[in-house]
Amino acid sequence: MKIWSQYYLLWSVISFLWPQLTNAAEKITLSVDQITFNDWQIEQASVALSGFNNNTQQFSLSSKKLTLPEPLSALKLVDISCQSFQWGQDKIICQQGRARLNAPFVKPLPFEFSFSVSENKSQLTIKDILWGGGKVSLIAKEHKGLWNVSIDAQKLFIKPLEKEIKKHWASLDSIGQGILSLDAKMTGSKQGVQTLVLNTVFKKLSLQAEQGNMATEALDATIALQATKKKKGWQWSHQHTIKQGELYKAPVYLNVKKEEGFKGKSKGVWLEHGGGIIDNASLSMPKIAAISLKGKVKSSPQLALDKLTVKADIQDFEYLSTHYLLPSTEGTALEGIAFKGKFSAEVNLVGTTINNVSSQFKHLSIDDNKKKRGRIEGAEGSLNWSAEPNYTEPSDIAWDHLMIRKLPFEKAALDLLLSNQKILLLKGSSIPLLEGFFNIKEFTWQGHEGTEPTIYFEGGIDHVSLERLSAALDLPVLSGQLSGNIPRVEYKDKVLKVKSELQVNVFDGVVSINNLASSGLFSDTPKFYMDMKMEQLDLYAITQKVQMGAIEGRVSGFINNLYLENWQPVTFYAWIGTPEDDDSRHRISQKAVENIASIGGGGAADVISKGFLRFFDTFRYDRLGFGCYLYEGVCQSMGVGAAEQGYYIVKGGGLPRIDIVAYNPRVDWKVLIQRLARLSNTDNVVVE
Repeated sequence: MKIWSQYYLLWSVISFLWPQLTNAAEKITLSVDQITFNDWQIEQASVALSGFNNNTQQFSLSSKKLTLPEPLSALKLVDISCQSFQWGQDKIICQQGRARLNAPFVKPLPFEFSFSVSENKSQLTIKDILWGGGKVSLIAKEHKGLWNVSIDAQKLFIKPLEKEIKKHWASLDSIGQGILSLDAKMTGSKQGVQTLVLNTVFKKLSLQAEQGNMATEALDATIALQATKKKKGWQWSHQHTIKQGELYKAPVYLNVKKEEGFKGKSKGVWLEHGGGIIDNASLSMPKIAAISLKGKVKSSPQLALDKLTVKADIQDFEYLSTHYLLPSTEGTALEGIAFKGKFSAEVNLVGTTINNVSSQFKHLSIDDNKKKRGRIEGAEGSLNWSAEPNYTEPSDIAWDHLMIRKLPFEKAALDLLLSNQKILLLKGSSIPLLEGFFNIKEFTWQGHEGTEPTIYFEGGIDHVSLERLSAALDLPVLSGQLSGNIPRVEYKDKVLKVKSELQVNVFDGVVSINNLASSGLFSDTPKFYMDMKMEQLDLYAITQKVQMGAIEGRVSGFINNLYLENWQPVTFYAWIGTPEDDDSRHRISQKAVENIASIGGGGAADVISKGFLRFFDTFRYDRLGFGCYLYEGVCQSMGVGAAEQGYYIVKGGGLPRIDIVAYNPRVDWKVLIQRLARLSNTDNVVVE
C-alpha cells in the first residue's frame, strides 16, 4: 500500500481542529494532485467533508481521472464523483459513484460505479455503460494478488463499433449489421490471465472480410470458449452453433435453415513455445453429416497445419451436396456435379499435403448434370489411397450403372490399387457395354506433376452393338455387333497411341485401324486421329443388314487422315469402291438404285420408274464407288469415273445395265449424313 503521508497528516490536523472547524464552515474541501493506492491512481482529486451540523459527517470525492490496475488499465474513467467516500490509512472506498468512459466508440454519458481498495483486496463495479446501442456492466475483484473480472454486454449493435473492430481485425472489409451479446469471465494474477470463459451470441450478423473471401448474411450464431493457462501453454475448448443464416469462407458456402442448425466443438492446447495440438474438433448436422479432426498446428514461420487427421461421416449426401457443396463449386471443375448416398472417410494430412485416404461408400450416385461428362449409380465399396509408392491396401468399387460421356457401362466391379499418383488394376474385368462386353486385361494410370498422366491399357470388346455405339457417339447409325482385341494402347505426353494395328474381321473382309492417336483426351474437346483400311468387304452382307436394297460384289477402301474433334469429323480423305481385281458377281437391286440415287444420283430412279427397266428387279454393274474429301464442313465428292455431266457412282455393265450419276461434286456434310441416316436400319452383324 502506498498513500501520500502528508495528506494523511493533514487529515489528522483537521481532526484535531474539528470543534473549531465545525463552527466556522459547512463544508471543507481538500484538493489532491494524485492519490496512489495499490496501483490504483486517482488524479486531480477533491475530497470534501460536509454535514458538520448533523450527527454524522460525510466525505465525498470528485476527480478528473481514475487509472485502474491490470488487467483493467485500458479503461480510462474520467469525471469521477463519489457521493460516499472513505479514505483511511489502509483502505479507500467509493460508493454511489458516477463516471464516464473516455473512449471514442462509447457514448459520453455517465454511469454508476463503485470501488473499494484495501491492503489485500479490491473491487470495482460498473453498471450500464452505454456502448454500441446496448449496455455493458463489469465486476472486477482482487484478493492477495489474484483477480477475476466479469463482463456482461447485452444487445450491442456491431455497426457503430466497425472502426474499433478493424484495429484488431485488419482483414475486415465492412460490417452491414448485427447484434452482439456476451458474457465473459477472466481470472489471473500479476503474471497475466490464467482462465477465460467467453459466451457470445450473434444476431443477424452481416459482414465481409478478406477482400470478399469471407462473408456472413443475417447469421444467428452462438460461440462459447473456455481457456486455462497450464505449464505447457493454453488448454482450450470451444462450442459453437450456427442457428440460421448464410456463411461464406472461400471456397465453402453454407446457407443454414432454422430447422437444421450447425453444431461444432473443439478442444486442444496452444503451446507456450508456439504451435498447438487439436485434441478433437467436430462439426455436425443432425441426420446429414458429421466431421471431426485432430492434429497439430505450427506457428513458425507462419500459422499453418502440421499434421491433421480428418474423419467424415455423411449420411445424406444428396442434401449436403444440394444445399452446401453445389454453391461452393461454381466456376470449378466440380460445378454441376450432384451426389447421393452414404459416404465415410478418414484423411491424413502432413502440412497441406494429403498423405493417405481411407473411405467407404454405399448407394452412392454421382451425376455431372451440367457438363454431362458422366455419372455413376448404386456404387458401393472402398477407396484407399496413400502417397507412399509401396502402399498395398487394395480398393474395390462396384456399381449398378456407369456412364462415361455417352457410353453406358452396366453392373460390374473393379479391384484397384491406388498409391501415390498411380492407379493399377489388380485383376481383369468384363464390363457389360451396349449388349456386349468391354474387357479390361491390364490398366495402369500414372500421374505426373504439371502435365497429363501416362495411361496403359490392354483389353478387348465382345459383341458390342454397333447401332447403340454409333448412336452414343452421335455417328451415322450402323448395324451389327463389334468384337475384337484392343492391343497395347498408351496415352503419354497428352497423346494417345495404339502401338500396333487394330484389326477387325467384319462382313467377310478385314478392317484395319492404324496410326490411332488422340490429344486432349481429358479435356472438353478431345481430338482423335487415325487411318482405316477396308479390304474385300462383302457388299451383299452389308446391304442385307442395312436395308437400302441388295447389292452383290466386293468393296475395298480407306479413310486417311481422319481427324475428329469432340467426336465429330473435321477432315478426312475417304474412298470405298469395287476392287480392281474383283471377279465376284456384280448385281444391284432396283431398291438399291433408288436409294443410292436419292443420296446424290441423277435420273436413274426416274428412268426405272418410267421405262422398261422397271420390269427388272436387279441390274448388272461394272464398278461402283464413292469418295469424299471433307474440309470445312463440305464433302468434295468423287466417283468411279467422269460422266458428261457429273460423275459415276455406279457404272453399268452388261444387260440389263444401269448407270447412277451424281451431279453435285460439293455436298454439305450434315446434309449427306442425314441422307445416309435415312438408309440405315438395324440388324445383327457379327464382327470377329
